[in-house]
Amino acid sequence: MTLHTSSLAPSSVPTVVKDCRLLLRREAPLALDPPLALLDDLVTPIERIFVRSRQTASAPEPDSWECVIDGLVRHPLLISYADLAHQPLSSFFAALIGQMQTGNDTSYGPLANAEWIGAPLSLFLEAAGVKPQAAFAACWSSGPNPIARYLPLVSLWQDGMLAYAINGLPLPVVHGGPVRLVAPGWAGAYWVKWIERITLISAEKAPPEAHRDGRLAVDGRLLNLPVTDLHPGNIYQVRGVAWSAANGVAQVMVSFNGAPWQPADLDLDLGPRAWRRFCYDWPVTSGNHLIRVQITDLTGQTAVRQWAVRVSPDS
Repeated sequence: MTLHTSSLAPSSVPTVVKDCRLLLRREAPLALDPPLALLDDLVTPIERIFVRSRQTASAPEPDSWECVIDGLVRHPLLISYADLAHQPLSSFFAALIGQMQTGNDTSYGPLANAEWIGAPLSLFLEAAGVKPQAAFAACWSSGPNPIARYLPLVSLWQDGMLAYAINGLPLPVVHGGPVRLVAPGWAGAYWVKWIERITLISAEKAPPEAHRDGRLAVDGRLLNLPVTDLHPGNIYQVRGVAWSAANGVAQVMVSFNGAPWQPADLDLDLGPRAWRRFCYDWPVTSGNHLIRVQITDLTGQTAVRQWAVRVSPDS
């Protein structure tokens, strides 16, 4: 894809019309989830990307957007939207993985895989002159009730982005536009929307929440199971997505009812930050089935997920 920065610099923060099949979880602040069956795309269309907000959107216009980098730096910076446009454009695919918001369930919930476009945060950190004792970044949103997320400075230096576009389009306000933080390999809650301030602090000054590990685990989801139209004797293609903490997906294996592991077919690799689609042709039989999926990233870390599926005999 050929991108021109000038085409991604809107005069106002765009809106987006969401797919009517998304499930409304909450009206204010807005929460929308796509059913898993809508996510069987290599890159998630923007109209199907989930929405999670902890406050009502309060986004400035691009011309008035600013972000401060301060704290343990030699030269505090005030970054404008124009400053982002003058930096070398960066683009990569990365999985955005949310968390469940019901009860005490902290497992992964809504999912998306998108192309993120913006300026590498490392360029601004280098210009600010990071002091040696800086260990964490407190990343603050704008709005009447600003939200802070704490990330290890090394993570932002390696892979952090100030993103102003998604899938080739200016970033809509519902997804954090005009500018949001992108932190590949970390849970979506750390991808601060409407980013306004990044304050560098030492490990000694960091609050307890800064030491919580919000990195993604090796994990995955089946996208088309369970379903009610499985028929014994048919071949059913089981489809899913797998991801890691920005360490890629090297292999996916499947097992049915304790049988030996078999390799699943992997789709195109969009890079270590992105999810990887997989599929496996299953000869369907009636009865209760336990489907196990083993995912291995490029560092050798492995995780196993399992799903129970019941197939009724055809009448």
